[in-house]
Amino acid sequence: MTTTRETKGFDFTNIIVYSSAILGAIVGGFVVWLFFTVFRGGNFPFVTTERSAFIALAILGTTMCALVFPIRASLSKKFKWLSPFTISAIFLGSLIVLFVILHLTNVLNSIIPNERTAIIILTFIILLKWISATASLFLQKE
Repeated sequence: MTTTRETKGFDFTNIIVYSSAILGAIVGGFVVWLFFTVFRGGNFPFVTTERSAFIALAILGTTMCALVFPIRASLSKKFKWLSPFTISAIFLGSLIVLFVILHLTNVLNSIIPNERTAIIILTFIILLKWISATASLFLQKE
């Protein structure tokens, strides 16, 4: 009876997947910086009004998602399309897009009184999506 010993080579896939999560967290740091800067009345580059802060927040949130989920979906062996993490991320991402469109077209004016409230809501949804993405990286089984 012959036994074969499998040798594992160094796999760059995990490095890329975890690096994308780190880059997403760095962009998340910009989200936090933007959030607190706007609420303290400070200056943020290219952001002059609360409306532009909302748009910048939407762009940063989209960037966070683009750095994490597409890379993980294409490279990670642990990624599963029907996992609760993926389904919640798709739902939250769709909610973000819908919220941004409805807010920017002023459809939500009767519900959301001002830009600051919209920024708080958007930041909260982005935070939930980031938590879901990060948790899936560490909690999802192969």
